Amino acid sequence: MCEWCYKHGAGQKWYLNSRNYLRETALEVGAHDYIFELWKQFEKVYLQRIYGISMRGPGYKFNTPVVGGALKWYVNSWFKKEKPLKGRNPRRAEGHPGQVVPLEDAKKILELADPILRVNCACRKMTRGVNDPCCLAFGALAEMVPKLPRYIPERGMEPLHIDEAQAFVEEMNEAGRVNTVWFGPVPYIAALCSCQQPECAATRLRTSYGLQFLYKGEYVAKVDSSKCDGCQACASRCQFGALTFNSLMNRPFIDGWKCFGCGLCSTACPQGAIGMADRMSFPALKEVW
Repeated sequence: MCEWCYKHGAGQKWYLNSRNYLRETALEVGAHDYIFELWKQFEKVYLQRIYGISMRGPGYKFNTPVVGGALKWYVNSWFKKEKPLKGRNPRRAEGHPGQVVPLEDAKKILELADPILRVNCACRKMTRGVNDPCCLAFGALAEMVPKLPRYIPERGMEPLHIDEAQAFVEEMNEAGRVNTVWFGPVPYIAALCSCQQPECAATRLRTSYGLQFLYKGEYVAKVDSSKCDGCQACASRCQFGALTFNSLMNRPFIDGWKCFGCGLCSTACPQGAIGMADRMSFPALKEVW
C-alpha cells in the first residue's frame, strides 16, 4: 500500500525493504513479546465486546449507517496503529495488518527473510481445529515458535532454505492458496501465509465486514484477449468474486474494483493471457486498497 511504502519501503514496496526483516527492527518494536501474546491466544485476538457491543454475529452492526461506520473506523484503527511502539495491544492485533502478494513477490520476500520456519496456520487452527503447516514464520516469530507448541507441525519444526521455501509457496499457489505478508508489528515483518477462503480469518473480516485487517495487493489482474483461447483454466481460481467467465464471448472478465491482486488467475493461465498490472497505473484504483 502506498502509505506504507512511503513510510517503510525505502523507495520500494514496503515488504521488499530488507530493514523490515532485521533483528534490530524486531527489537526496536518489541516484536518477540508482541508475537508471543498475539499467537498464544489467537482465537481471542478480536475482543468479544467493543464498548459493550457484542462481536458475535457483527454483520448487521457494521451495516448500520451511523453506528456501523463509527464501529468500522474504530476497529480499523487497531490494525494499522504504529505509535506508540510500546503499548500496542496484541490482543486486538494493533499494528498487525497484512497485504495480499502474488507469487513472484512472495518469492522475493523469502530472499529477505531469515530464518524461515514452516508452522501450523493460526487461522486454520482457529476455524477448523486442524493442524495445517501452510504458513512461513520469519525471524522473531520463528524464534518464538518453541514457546507456542501448538503451531509446531506434527513432524516437528521445519526450518526451510530459501529454495525450499520458494518451492513451497509455488505448491501453495498451484493448490489455490492466496499469499499474504504480515507486519508483526509495524514495521517489522514476521510471516508469509498461504491460506484461502473461508478459513482465512483476515479475508473473511475484509470481504464480509469491510474491516481492513488485510489490504488488497499492489497489482490488478488484466486480461489480454488476443492471447486468450477460452480454456477456462482461470475460471474457478478467484476467491474474491473479481473474475467471471463469459461463455458467449468465451473470455474471462475481471472487475478491477474487486480484484485483490493475488495472481492466482494469472499463474493458472497456460497462454499467459492474464497479466498483473501495477495498481497505481489505474487512476480509479490507485487508492482502492
